[in-house]
Amino acid sequence: MLKTIAGVVAITAALLAAGCATPVATPAAPPQPTSAPKVTVTTQTTIALPGVGGHGDVVVADPAAHAVYVAQSPDNNLVVINTSNNTVEAVVPQVANGNGITFNDSYLFVAEPDAGAVAVIAKPSWKVIATVPSGGKSPDAIYYDQKDNSVFVTNDGTNNMQEFSATAPFTIEGTINLNPASAKTGPDLGTYSPSGDTIYQSDDNNVDVIDAKTRQIQKVFTLSLSAGGTAKDMFYDQAHHLLWVGTSDPKLLAINPDTGTVAYTVKTASGMDQLAADTDQGLLFIGESKAGVMGVVDLSTHQNIADVRTEPAFHTEGYLPQAHLVYAYLNTSNKIDVDNVSTG
Repeated sequence: MLKTIAGVVAITAALLAAGCATPVATPAAPPQPTSAPKVTVTTQTTIALPGVGGHGDVVVADPAAHAVYVAQSPDNNLVVINTSNNTVEAVVPQVANGNGITFNDSYLFVAEPDAGAVAVIAKPSWKVIATVPSGGKSPDAIYYDQKDNSVFVTNDGTNNMQEFSATAPFTIEGTINLNPASAKTGPDLGTYSPSGDTIYQSDDNNVDVIDAKTRQIQKVFTLSLSAGGTAKDMFYDQAHHLLWVGTSDPKLLAINPDTGTVAYTVKTASGMDQLAADTDQGLLFIGESKAGVMGVVDLSTHQNIADVRTEPAFHTEGYLPQAHLVYAYLNTSNKIDVDNVSTG
């Protein structure tokens, strides 16, 4: 009898304890990744370029001027495409192996590596009206600082950057020595952010964060890349506060521009050169030379959503805002594909 009572007491106590215990929460299901939009890229027209082509360099869209500029470096030309009718409007000759291009309302500024200078081209006559020494050897990346109305040009051969006034007589305003001091490959492309008056400049596998007002390097981010891997072109995504960094490795990095921490890594078909942003639809286009494709990355989901076949050695493209058009420079075949981009 005592055993029975004891057993009942024990069971009752256990039931009471179970009833008073804190319920164990069921683990929440992991969040499902947001699906990326589908993208369709269709060639609207093809523009044959003058000259023989081969290699070539950057493509830059200028919406206010209804123009796209192409550095046709093997022919030592700067080609102006009229975006209203997608024809060649002008060819500016004797631009020595041109690459980097920037502009303001009055001028184009084109880096001339072979001349160690920047050609200043007047709008809309498309005539070279001045030549400014770049302050070093092999000028490449170039930026227009709209807050201070000045131009910054980066020199690959001497690992430095020079600033000059964007109005005549284009006075030299100062120089910056880039980091690392003993660069192996030197600076490449980068980007200027008007919101922070900041230049993000690649140099080997580093990103130099430069205060354009003071011409001082504020931070240096070192990227984890393969041996000999380098940073390439960049885009500052203000909407998501991310700095997208192209690389010579088959990956695109999205980093925190304050800390340099890698937030996202997007695998790509190959290394890349120029980036072009479509902020209308939240897309990033990347020129992947080895793979011969134009990669398309969704900026919201951080996914590579398309690889558009182009041709071997393709590596540069420009995006025309609001028109939903990408101007892809097929430099080997010496033509521009005008591609319509739609999502949904």
